[in-house]
Amino acid sequence: MDWDDLRYVLAISRTAGLSPAARQLGVNPSSVYRRLEALEKELEVRLFERLRSGYRLTESGEALAEAAARMETEALSVERHVKGTDVRLQGHLRVSTSEALAMYLLPSHLAEFRAMYPEVSLDVSATNQLVDLTRRDADVAIRATAIPPDHLVGRSVGKVGVAAYASKAYLDAQGRGRPVIEYDWIGYDGQLSHIRQARWTNQHIPPERQKLRFDSIAAVVTSVAHGVGCGSMPCFAGDLDPRLERLPGTLLETDVQIWLLTHPDLRRSARVRACLQFFGTRLAAESARLLGQRASDVPAAA
Repeated sequence: MDWDDLRYVLAISRTAGLSPAARQLGVNPSSVYRRLEALEKELEVRLFERLRSGYRLTESGEALAEAAARMETEALSVERHVKGTDVRLQGHLRVSTSEALAMYLLPSHLAEFRAMYPEVSLDVSATNQLVDLTRRDADVAIRATAIPPDHLVGRSVGKVGVAAYASKAYLDAQGRGRPVIEYDWIGYDGQLSHIRQARWTNQHIPPERQKLRFDSIAAVVTSVAHGVGCGSMPCFAGDLDPRLERLPGTLLETDVQIWLLTHPDLRRSARVRACLQFFGTRLAAESARLLGQRASDVPAAA
């Protein structure tokens, strides 16, 4: 038995199915099936019960999965320690960020980073789900959050302001200066239903005026820009689009901050240090843009 076999057992135990395990491992489901069948034949024991609801560990499978998890933890710890002592400014660097930051805040900085460090290859994952830096899902996380994980280290580069926007064409047609509840609105759903702009929308706009909801900030921004209705969004996204106009009195300074984070074992890595320093400097210089403050605006109540 080798470590690669145990990776398959872990993936199936964590996802309860062949197809999701295959996606996690980056292989075909048939490969996962064949690997599991071969391992069970080699060990002469059933590791999973095949149920309609998915794959469930047997007692023998639980023992093997627990041992595999301990091995994975140790292997990842060693890998982080080795990478943390890397002094070369070359190789791969995995960065995790949110969809909104990847689309509206980072592109120009990413281009400059690539020009400054041409030997560093960036793999950027844009997802609204938090990744596990302990398991090396990423080397650096650039995230908007009010409470960064305690087990990570890094710095904040500034608070995020949110405000409500509409397209100029929409306001031309509907009229400016009307009460916000008289406009059609786009709200948030799913995993974004808890974010500050979603809460602001739900507090100020009746459900019947929220004609559309998305679980994507980019989708809200795009729909607002196309005149579907009004929407609350981060100022670094709304102010960037010339098609949009901020609704007066809707600016909200939140407790959400942009954080640059890494695992403590990786902070000595030359690539990680370069990434943290570069993006920390560039984003901190944009603190006013992050907040979205203007002289004509009075911050709205939370």
